[in-house]
Amino acid sequence: MNAAGSSTARTAHAQPRWDIRTFGRAEVLVDGAPANWASQGAQDLFFYLLSHPEGRSREEILEALWGLEADASSGNRFRVTLHRLRAALGDREAVGEAYGRYHLSPALFRASDVQALHAALHEADSAQDAAQRLRAYQRALSTYHGDYLPQLRSDWAQTAREEHQAAYVRACTELSLVYCEQRDCPAAVGALVRALKADPYIGEQYHQKLMTCLSVVESKYAAVEHYRRFIRFLRDHLADTPMAETAELAGRIKCGEQICARAPGPSAAQDSSCALRASRLN
Repeated sequence: MNAAGSSTARTAHAQPRWDIRTFGRAEVLVDGAPANWASQGAQDLFFYLLSHPEGRSREEILEALWGLEADASSGNRFRVTLHRLRAALGDREAVGEAYGRYHLSPALFRASDVQALHAALHEADSAQDAAQRLRAYQRALSTYHGDYLPQLRSDWAQTAREEHQAAYVRACTELSLVYCEQRDCPAAVGALVRALKADPYIGEQYHQKLMTCLSVVESKYAAVEHYRRFIRFLRDHLADTPMAETAELAGRIKCGEQICARAPGPSAAQDSSCALRASRLN
């Protein structure tokens, strides 16, 4: 084979450059161009396998994607779809099979925002200092631009969506703690707001924390307004009321008490009628 032929062979077998986005939108680029799926089934199979990095059997795939049992007809459909998926990704090795389970190649996962999110969280968990944790959590947040595969309503997509959302929310709350340790109160508020916007059900303690931070960064009025919105949220979505300690915290903030120990300045003197007035928050 001459040099030109050798170069052509290497190019033909070169791994494509993938760019995979799943948060807020679904987009797969192959060498800078949108993937040509050829069928909806090929696209669905890709995102299904992306949602199950441990792999799935043919029977599990047939049931989850098409509600089919394994037989000659469904087996042929699977083979055609798998061929289309590999063609769309530009690499026969993009989808492998081991011990009866089909999975995407590690290179594909590395090209995805899903992998970037969880890799950043892993780095943060093993960080040796606050600066490294800060950078890792910031990188995790930069990958997340909305719900995972928002266009899909299947059960398997919803399960993966909740898993990735929980990872993102954890990154937000942990980042808020790092900012708090550094006394960067505005940044701590921003991270908490992102966490509660993504999942307002994560825990009442985070609403308490945001109230405290808002009383420092903005004003007691902003903190009390968040409390009132929280009351409405509990009533409208859970038919519930705040915990007594949350109501007490709102009362203390309304009276002007300095709640945050990290905030500058001495605690304000309390008016004797403050507790009575604060009770009206409920």
